[in-house]
Amino acid sequence: MSRPIRFGVMLPMWDYHVYEDVTFEQLATMAREAERLRYDYVSVDDHLQRGRGGRVFESLTTLSALAALTSRVRLLTTVLCTMYRPPGLVAKMGATIDAMSGGRLELGIGAGWKQEEAAAYGMPWDGTRGRLDRLEEACQVILALWTQEEAHFKGKHYRLDGAACNPRPAQRPHPPLWIGGGGEKRTLRIAAKYADGVNFAGPGIGGGPKLGPVEYFAHKRNVLHAHCREVGRDPSNITLSCGINIMLWGRSRDAVEAGFHGTASHGAISEPERQRVKSTLASAVQTSREAASLIERYVAEGATYVTIGRPSLDGLRQFAEDVIPQFRNGSGGGPRPVEKQSHA
Repeated sequence: MSRPIRFGVMLPMWDYHVYEDVTFEQLATMAREAERLRYDYVSVDDHLQRGRGGRVFESLTTLSALAALTSRVRLLTTVLCTMYRPPGLVAKMGATIDAMSGGRLELGIGAGWKQEEAAAYGMPWDGTRGRLDRLEEACQVILALWTQEEAHFKGKHYRLDGAACNPRPAQRPHPPLWIGGGGEKRTLRIAAKYADGVNFAGPGIGGGPKLGPVEYFAHKRNVLHAHCREVGRDPSNITLSCGINIMLWGRSRDAVEAGFHGTASHGAISEPERQRVKSTLASAVQTSREAASLIERYVAEGATYVTIGRPSLDGLRQFAEDVIPQFRNGSGGGPRPVEKQSHA
């Protein structure tokens, strides 16, 4: 039996080169409107400073506030950088959010990429191999704290010595753990071993050939599934997500393009940031029909979580009215009820 398709929204945690300087009320309004429109989840990304220099909201404190302001939508992080917080603290904060929200957390983590943020904040940064080693250890630390009454772990970077994580997460055996990234040698192998869900990011982020977005998704899925077979994991137990960029809906295309081209040509931004800006502009869909067609292609390749990015409120409503019903009516989809599980 096929899984129903879940729809969610990436909230405006910073300006994303399309919003005016964001406020918490703007975040909260979009989250509550997503819940009213029967989206399945809201998601936050993880940055310290980004965009045009305006506000950038911290992920887990924002998510805890949204847990109190909503009652049904699930709460995702897409994804936390493991360099910014010790994984034991992430597990503790995640368990608290899950308990407070009645079992709605889905925690995504990744190795991180934006070194200049860490440098600005005086945080340590490791090379690619070191960050991936930390990511793998972080998965083990988080799962140990969520599933063991007294957790012990000794790794190269992290350790636990009789740590107790109370309150316990509401979900059993634990909240879903997502991994974000597309690195084919390490990231996707780590995901095959530990993840309940994977977000491959987009073309140009992570290793592999240069492909269109759906072809890229299918290629990364194949690599992930190969790793699953090697580690003895059933690939069907890992949920896959894709993204749909609707930043042009409810906005002037000329204004958006001018803003993105201006940002991409700015000499102060890093080359990885510049490539992401160009990729984002190129990936924007313009019509409901185009969005639905792209989703159909992703779903055919195995995606069951669909996250819309950079929406205006009008775009959020238009997508809910014109696109989502095509994948729910008669398909067995629809919002998943919150599964509040009692403690054992």
